[in-house]
Amino acid sequence: MKKALIFLIVAAVFVAAGFWYKSRHAIITAEEEAAKPAAKAETAALADQPISQTIEVFGVIVAAPSGDHVVAAPYDCVVRKVSVSVGASVAAGDILLEIDPSPDAKLAADSAHSLQVLAEKALVAFQQRYDLKLATSQELLTAKQAAEDARLKVDSFTARGLGGDGRVTATAAGVVTKLELSAGSLVPTGTALVTVSTGGQLEARLGVEAADAGAVAAGQAVTLDSSNRAESAKVVATIRSIGAALDPATGAAEARAPLPAGAPLFFGEHVRAQIELQRKDHALVVPRSAVLPDEDKQVIFTVKDGKAVRHEVKLGLATDELQEVVGEGLKAGDLVVTLGNYELEDGMAIQPQEKEAKTDDKKEGAKESAKPATEAKP
Repeated sequence: MKKALIFLIVAAVFVAAGFWYKSRHAIITAEEEAAKPAAKAETAALADQPISQTIEVFGVIVAAPSGDHVVAAPYDCVVRKVSVSVGASVAAGDILLEIDPSPDAKLAADSAHSLQVLAEKALVAFQQRYDLKLATSQELLTAKQAAEDARLKVDSFTARGLGGDGRVTATAAGVVTKLELSAGSLVPTGTALVTVSTGGQLEARLGVEAADAGAVAAGQAVTLDSSNRAESAKVVATIRSIGAALDPATGAAEARAPLPAGAPLFFGEHVRAQIELQRKDHALVVPRSAVLPDEDKQVIFTVKDGKAVRHEVKLGLATDELQEVVGEGLKAGDLVVTLGNYELEDGMAIQPQEKEAKTDDKKEGAKESAKPATEAKP
């Protein structure tokens, strides 16, 4: 009986000691967890929003090839007077240049007129001789051919304006886009005198670096704004073409983007362009500082119940400030650590960084404390 009682007492003591040890250990563990410092971090909400991958290029506004109207020298001539300059707006019929025939051209025209007179007289003579049976039909045909050739040559000079007032006029309204001549210039037949862009057809000529040229394609959206003016409206256009060769001088490929009607950009104006290579209308996006490299992986930390949660992610489209991420367990609205994430481990407690009070609030408080106390009314 005594042995059983002693056994029960000893067992009760061991049970009580075990319960005390477990309780004490739980209290110590809780105290240790509470004593651990929480990591300070800044967070941002994971957003579901559109994202585009773009490149920045530069270029100049030029005339579209389809709208160029080139006025060429109709005959060898000397420029007498230049009436317009590059960038000038002209209407149909406006005088662009005044020219005189070169000495050789004038000699050729005078010679053509003389030959025509002689050919016509010869034709009359052969006709009379033929009527008198003194010339053959073949001789008459040859005289007629010579007279016709002489007439056609004179008509050609006349049609080209040789012998006229020498005024070269615009055939349609537009903007002068090329003029490299000055008074006194000797210009051969067929040389471009002046180029007029008609119909207001302008486009951006952009230089794309060789490393990016392969990613640019016709149909991509491009946003243009002036590099010359501090505040200019942005113009949205579409890439029309991308060159298959590089410019030997610049090492860049040429891309062309027609401007929409009424675009507030001028001929010859330098522009900055953002070409949209890829776009997603819905993507989970975080600030780029939220993504950390971890050996061959990319990770982000979200905050749940005041603790850090580690996520391995795959990267998608990126901009200078934003990064698309794809990973399990992520949803729009989750808080993502953007600053202080290098110190985090999975499950670590997070304490949001305290923000300093606004200067305006401090000043307002100082003003309030500086106000004199209101005297009590009797």
